[in-house]
Amino acid sequence: MKKILIICFILLLALPAMASEFNCQFPPYGQKVDLLNQEGTFLKHKEKNGISYYKYTGGCELNIEKLVSPVVQYFGFIDQKMYCNILTFTLPETLPIEEFEEYCFNLLKGYIVDPVKRTEEGDWKITKCNHSMEGLIIKFKFNRKTRAGKVGWYYTPLRKTDDFSKNN
Repeated sequence: MKKILIICFILLLALPAMASEFNCQFPPYGQKVDLLNQEGTFLKHKEKNGISYYKYTGGCELNIEKLVSPVVQYFGFIDQKMYCNILTFTLPETLPIEEFEEYCFNLLKGYIVDPVKRTEEGDWKITKCNHSMEGLIIKFKFNRKTRAGKVGWYYTPLRKTDDFSKNN
């Protein structure tokens, strides 16, 4: 009985450490930056349109890195609460934009909810769709000239207005 109590005590001590581990692929939208940045892995990058962007420097293995590298990951916060997760990268010349977009859709199969909206703004090809998580929108942006790419997840309940169409 004494051993069981000791094991339970050790597990109770370990729970806070396990609970605070940050998952960069499925981040806790709405969580405060102070709680997430206890390890110092979020470095303030810039502020734009009321959003504070932080570059994430912690370890993170992303599936898209199989096709594009390097990938830089940013998280945006509104009123100190996580609003978005943005991946930036450059597509290799040998990888067609449509093929990469299809790869992303396959990675997110089961999470993307119709309708999918496709638009073009200058050299940018933009695709927007809803995520199965209530209030989460996914946005894919690819520049046909520079081959720059961005994939972002946006937690819309934190936005006061519907300005999702603005460039991020």
